[in-house]
Amino acid sequence: MGNNKSKKIEKKIFDNIQIIKDHDSICINTDDYFLAVNDLDVSNGIDIIKNLVILSPNTFKNSELNESYIAHAFENKNFFIEESHGMAILNFADNSLRRMNITNNLRVVENPSGLQNAKMDLSQIIIINEELNLKEILEFHKIAIETKVKYFEYQKFPDHIQEVLNNNEFLVIACPISKYKIDNDNNEISQILENSFNSESTNKEESEKIYSTRKKELLKIKNEMVKSIIRSSKHFLDNINIDFGILDYIFAEGITIDHLVDAGMELCVGIEETQELRDKLKAQIFLSLEDINVIALLISAIRCEDDFQNNRVREVDVEDDPAYLYTDEVLGMAIANQIAGTKATFNFKRYDEEKPGILSGLGPMVDDIFAGLIAGCMSKIFEEH
Repeated sequence: MGNNKSKKIEKKIFDNIQIIKDHDSICINTDDYFLAVNDLDVSNGIDIIKNLVILSPNTFKNSELNESYIAHAFENKNFFIEESHGMAILNFADNSLRRMNITNNLRVVENPSGLQNAKMDLSQIIIINEELNLKEILEFHKIAIETKVKYFEYQKFPDHIQEVLNNNEFLVIACPISKYKIDNDNNEISQILENSFNSESTNKEESEKIYSTRKKELLKIKNEMVKSIIRSSKHFLDNINIDFGILDYIFAEGITIDHLVDAGMELCVGIEETQELRDKLKAQIFLSLEDINVIALLISAIRCEDDFQNNRVREVDVEDDPAYLYTDEVLGMAIANQIAGTKATFNFKRYDEEKPGILSGLGPMVDDIFAGLIAGCMSKIFEEH
């Protein structure tokens, strides 16, 4: 093994925890022991262990781990640490998505081997530098999951990207537990876990005082953890350098550019359909999708329909595409007019009423905006023709 591969990197977090990284593994060591709640490969659940280990897949496959380790095989062992008062989060990013150029100005996020194999995972080991009982650490595990889910939901990624997000991530919540406790219990883990639920004082007044103080301490830890997870998630997105454009949101609706071309050609009368004509329409669609006003109108309808379909607006029910909802047509006509002027708004009416091809399967807001896009582009290429 070369020098670069065998070189070790060591970093200390807190007074008694050390991270050691080499080419094939990352090991987190403590002077005492960890109480950990985890969903790793070797161990899944609750453990009292000496070290946490992340291994390369080959190393993991050939390793013989003893009971003092919980471990996970992970393709990308690069990580970053989010440190705060009394807490450290080790973040492992695993992302296969890339931005691919469609035109000089339009890009789409794709996985080179197909979205069915895509990965966009943020795995975390959260170390809280305070001894916690089992009930407390389970609560923090729950909060960590909920925080990350809510953060990424708030980002409003395109649906097909949301579907590959964090499907294979791992999460570990760990805190130190002293060797003294373990030795005095004869290494009986079950006894430690049982005791962790029964640590209240027998004196009621003293118990209430301890409970109140502890509640405040745990609230501080919770708030710090939530903020640290959000910072880590933002750092993760910044690092992988993935953003989303209009094509990503169109593809999320189950629509391809070829679908739009097919729908445009379906109502093309009086002229022979040729590959040259299809290519012209496709080029015009791409050109129109670079117009910020067309983008704004499309996104307005897409986001609006998402809110309506998910019942986020109490006063709105679009289940039956009510006749009194005409804003979708206003947006469709605005898109057609933006692309090719007044004549395109008349062409829009044909596409809106007949809903050729892909348009027939779209929702009440979305079908009209894509009818407007097609109508505008068809009018534009025949104007030039």
